Amino acid sequence: MQIKTLAGTSLVPILSRLVLGVTFLLNGWFFCFQTMEYSPGDTARLQEMRSVDGQAAGTTDPESSNELAVNRLMLHMEGWNLGHWAQPAAWLIAIFQLVAGASLIFGIFIRLLSLGICLIIAAAFWGLSIQQNGMLDISPLSWRLHPGAWYTMTSQLGLFVLAFGLVFTGGGPFCIERLIWRSGAAVPKKKSAGAD
Repeated sequence: MQIKTLAGTSLVPILSRLVLGVTFLLNGWFFCFQTMEYSPGDTARLQEMRSVDGQAAGTTDPESSNELAVNRLMLHMEGWNLGHWAQPAAWLIAIFQLVAGASLIFGIFIRLLSLGICLIIAAAFWGLSIQQNGMLDISPLSWRLHPGAWYTMTSQLGLFVLAFGLVFTGGGPFCIERLIWRSGAAVPKKKSAGAD
């Protein structure tokens, strides 16, 4: 087998899987288990989003507060008009990132999870990188003048390309799902009694 064929069919899918797996595992871990400090304005917005039918769920502390990082996802989804579904949606995204990251590292359900990752990256790219940063209001030739937004956009695009490639190629030779399917395919079929 030539080196370019080996790289295209084995090395690139393995590296793509590991890069995406580590990235999303750490991202999911951060959102699910880490706390971060929120400003008084963010805390008030979170209380309002958690309220039921416009009634406050509790008193808002004027000082900044420490809460789980998953609440940052809720704040990002504030403009999506999800109402009381913002908190479950934020948790669903955080847990999916954690599980998908671990599964990609081990090589389980690669194509399906990569498709889900493509959808999450596309939503984050459009909702956060483009709309929230106002990139459509800026000339594309001037995007590089906004380094934070620029590096976020380019890293999201790179991760999207890796995930999109895994949807079509699979995870390469060293993954659990390939071992499972190979062991099932290795069982020879029995010949029927009337066959020659």
